[in-house]
Amino acid sequence: MRPLRDPELSGHKEKKANSRLKQIEKEYTQKLAKSSQIIAELQTTISSLKEESSRQQLAAERRLQDVVQKFEDEKQQLIRDNDRAIKVLQDELENRSNQVRCAEKKLQHRELESQEQITYIRQEYETKFKGLMPASLRQELEDTISSLKSQVNFLQKRASILQEELTAYQGRR
Repeated sequence: MRPLRDPELSGHKEKKANSRLKQIEKEYTQKLAKSSQIIAELQTTISSLKEESSRQQLAAERRLQDVVQKFEDEKQQLIRDNDRAIKVLQDELENRSNQVRCAEKKLQHRELESQEQITYIRQEYETKFKGLMPASLRQELEDTISSLKSQVNFLQKRASILQEELTAYQGRR
């Protein structure tokens, strides 16, 4: 047979075990409370960090919009400045073209005057010196006149070509 247990000894061990269980339960309850407090603090920190991040993102987006708007404004200003510069250059080009046309007209007018003067002088000298002039001098003068006529023809053709170019240019505008 087995010896019977001592009830007093057994009750003491039970109390000790119960006491130990209560102490462990108390420690875990404290740890659980501390963990819950840490979790709550971390959740508060996460929430405030999310809010701060959101505020910073909004501020960054506003700054980006401001910068984009500033660059857009500068771009528009550059376009306006460029358009004004182009207009000035176009006006200057048109002015120079008008000056060239005026100069060409003056040149044509002077060429015509020169032709008339040459013709008049030739006729005058032919009339005055017809009988007085030796044949070699007469031939030399006639050669000069022929040369001048060919130059006049060349200048007339040139004037005609320039007039056609002017008409074509004005037609394009």
